[in-house]
Amino acid sequence: MVLFIVSDPQQLENLMSLGLTRYEAAVYLALLERYDFTPIQVATRAQVPRQRIYDVLESLCEHGLCVERHSGRQRLFQAVDPSKALSTLLQEKQRQYEAELARQQQQTEKLVATLTPLYAVGHGTQDPLAYIEVLSEPNRIAERGAALAQSAQQSICVFFTQPSLLSYEEGLQLVQNPLSRGVNYRTIYEYNIWLDPTGREFVRQCETWGQQVRFVPEVPFKMQLFDGQVTLLSLQDPLVGTPSFTALAITHPGLAKILQMAFDTLWQQGITDPQEILDRERQI
Repeated sequence: MVLFIVSDPQQLENLMSLGLTRYEAAVYLALLERYDFTPIQVATRAQVPRQRIYDVLESLCEHGLCVERHSGRQRLFQAVDPSKALSTLLQEKQRQYEAELARQQQQTEKLVATLTPLYAVGHGTQDPLAYIEVLSEPNRIAERGAALAQSAQQSICVFFTQPSLLSYEEGLQLVQNPLSRGVNYRTIYEYNIWLDPTGREFVRQCETWGQQVRFVPEVPFKMQLFDGQVTLLSLQDPLVGTPSFTALAITHPGLAKILQMAFDTLWQQGITDPQEILDRERQI
């Protein structure tokens, strides 16, 4: 390991911050100590390897930090006054910085010219399926449904069938929020929810808050229609034994209009009190 013995290590670091190497900074500091040095003398004083000293001195001369003179055949090197040498070094560093900045500016201009057309093409082309969002994870489906319910302003229409992705409490919260804001909320339930005491309690609570309900033997699929604009369809995988859903969140007025018509038709066919139907079926 090469050690550098200097009166103030901070001076060495400061010179390096101006662009000198560690060897160059050490040699320049050594040259300041007396009028002149031979290469071997300054190498010893600065503790720079002798095989490197000539390259270091040549570089210092190029930077304007030392000068070379000859005494007979002897090569001698003198330090340039720091008030001049360091000012020259700083100017050289500034020229390098400005040259690098100019290079980067030219490179940036070329990149802008190259990338701007790509941006224009990419942002000028609309994804034909951008209005469809596919959701496969139960948590994401539940979160998307809750967000749409909370943002609904006028109406929510629902086809409801078991099983549900939400817990009892989560389902109530989903219904209560829009009802508390005066949203017209209609749900068509299948009869089987009335057979379950918990399901029956759920429906009654929703009715207490203002949800309008009808019952039918079967709904075609799970659906939530928000403000006649956005549809959330939850489609159960028919090939999987356990409940597995893929949901589609679709923002398409035409599709929403057709589904609204289907909902209204089934709404007209539904009944308000499924207990009568269930009692009649038991008698049969």
